[in-house]
Amino acid sequence: MRSVEIKPNVHWVGAIDWNIRDFHGYSTYKGTSYNAFLVTDEKTALFDTVKKPFLSDLVHRIRQLVEPTKIDYLVVNHVEMDHSGAIPEIIELIKPEKVFCSEMGKKALLEHYHREDWPFEVVKSGQTLNLGTKTVHFLETRMLHWPDS
Repeated sequence: MRSVEIKPNVHWVGAIDWNIRDFHGYSTYKGTSYNAFLVTDEKTALFDTVKKPFLSDLVHRIRQLVEPTKIDYLVVNHVEMDHSGAIPEIIELIKPEKVFCSEMGKKALLEHYHREDWPFEVVKSGQTLNLGTKTVHFLETRMLHWPDS
C-alpha cells in the first residue's frame, strides 16, 4: 500500500492491521490503523510511528516520499506501544536531530526503552516548531487518552 496524501507535503505513512479483532476492549471486526504522518518542508518531521510488527510498512511508505535519513525530527504524541513500538528502530534508522515529546512522554519513553542518549526536546503547550512554510503548534492534552498526550 502506498502513502496517502492528506494535503500537499503532509502524508499518512502508518500501517493497517487487518487482523486485530479487539483493541482495548473495543471490537475491531475490520482491523485498525496505526497512524503516523510525514510532513515534508525545509525540515522534515515524522509524527509518531507504528506497532513494532508493522515497522517495514512504515519504512516502505516513508521511502516512497523521502529517504529516511532526510527526516530531521521525530514528534512523539503518544507512547503506548501501538504508537511507539517502532521508535527504537526508527531512531536508529533516521538519526533525528531532535525527538519532540511532552515531559510525561519523555518519562514514559525512558521507562520503556531506557535510552538517555536519544535527543529529547521536551515541549509544552504553546511552543512551536518551524519546518519552513509549515509550523507545528504543540498542545499538551494530558489524559485526553493517556498521561503523555
